[in-house]
Amino acid sequence: MNKRDISSSIVLILFATFVLVSSLGLGIGELRNPQPGLIPFAASFLLIIFGAILLAVNCRKNNPEINLVDLWRKLNWHKNIIVISVLIIYTIVLPIIGYILATFALMSVLFGLGRMKTWVVIISSVLSVLLSYGLFHYILKTPLPRAIWSF
Repeated sequence: MNKRDISSSIVLILFATFVLVSSLGLGIGELRNPQPGLIPFAASFLLIIFGAILLAVNCRKNNPEINLVDLWRKLNWHKNIIVISVLIIYTIVLPIIGYILATFALMSVLFGLGRMKTWVVIISSVLSVLLSYGLFHYILKTPLPRAIWSF
């Protein structure tokens, strides 16, 4: 039994169920006339199936007894809490400081959690920002948030 697989599959199933129910509120429509909720609905449905398969495979492995409390006890939560906190802060500061600075800060923290060298974190963050900005601004023509002091 792999405790990480079991706990991650439970979290995956719960999250995908939330997305599936939320996408129903957007309307899924038909294949000929899709509504905004069709893609999240289909993706979350597949995630529920794959999460259930992963859970079933790990529960069948010579494991007479699964204690759910023990599955969650030894997990390393500090990186998860940092990622969630940084994403919340990112959504708050994005309209204030703009896409480029906010995304650079976000990517720096996320790459920094991987214990990379400082110069690798900075180069990776800059490349991520430049590539994503180029994709969204120039190719997809999507307006990105600008800082409040820009003209």
